[in-house]
Amino acid sequence: MRVRRLLPPLLAAGLLAAQARAQAPPGIETLLPRAAETAYRGRKVVVDFSHPERKNVTIMTVLCQPGGRERREFHATRELLVLDGESVWQYLPERGVVLKRPSSGGGGELLRPELLQRALASYEVRALPSAPVAGRRSRELEFTPRQGGSRPRRRIWVDEETGLILRAEVYSLDSRLSRLTMFEDLELRPAVDAGAFRMRVPPGARVVEAGPEPCLEPDVAGRIAGLPVALPAYLPEGFVRQCIRARRHGDYGEIQVVYGDGLSMLSLFESTRFRDPGGSAAPAVAVGRATGRWHELGLVTGISWRTPRAHFALLGELSRDELRRIAGSVGAEELPAAARRP
Repeated sequence: MRVRRLLPPLLAAGLLAAQARAQAPPGIETLLPRAAETAYRGRKVVVDFSHPERKNVTIMTVLCQPGGRERREFHATRELLVLDGESVWQYLPERGVVLKRPSSGGGGELLRPELLQRALASYEVRALPSAPVAGRRSRELEFTPRQGGSRPRRRIWVDEETGLILRAEVYSLDSRLSRLTMFEDLELRPAVDAGAFRMRVPPGARVVEAGPEPCLEPDVAGRIAGLPVALPAYLPEGFVRQCIRARRHGDYGEIQVVYGDGLSMLSLFESTRFRDPGGSAAPAVAVGRATGRWHELGLVTGISWRTPRAHFALLGELSRDELRRIAGSVGAEELPAAARRP
């Protein structure tokens, strides 16, 4: 099962300033700086502490302009990500491949009001005194789960002028720092040549084009993948369905259903045959009438299991109790109405 990297939705595509203000629910203005889409350039560091035996550090240079133009250069791997406003180009040097797909718009890393509003359903949010980050005045927001131990706690530092996320900390369920993302330096409104957002395919690299993957209704996704879509009857408080995608290659069909609570992500995969979600496998676990297997992927935990009609994997930044309850409700038809939050 092809598992995509789970990215925190608050680090998703940027939003035009006028749109952000128009969509901001009442009261959010007291927490959010006035967002303004602004060109910027900076050096960014991502540190993954979730594996006790090692600390993974990713360093990148980020260049962003309004209009969905962005360029990210990863120092160690030489990978390159370019958004030119129409297409997304991703260069993978170890494979000698440039992946090209249509752009969904956006770009940048603004704190989005609608996601913050959604998070208020399941997190206590506090604004805290904040020191400068990367030389910029910032506002710190702390997100503590209303149900303790159910999902990670987060702290986010936002630029007071632009709403750009300057630093983010994600804590594991045992309150240890699991992931740190931060700008080490940042320059606003730099002078940039338009050619910086034009992908120049390296010599010898092969371009592989992929079509768009739109969000689908369950019946359409089922027809594409050749599988009846099975959705969970139970979801933790605050989670809503964001997208269903489906693909078919020969005799292999796969469906991915993505949920979010404004901060944490949850993905349910359903496929015609098993694809290992990865990570270290833990002892077996009962999933309804099936026997599944835990998978530890750092901050993300997963369960894989099989039913007579399909293979499943559920991955998210949630406690094992919550993941097991969600997995056990997939395809369930008889649950109390109060527990049904599709």
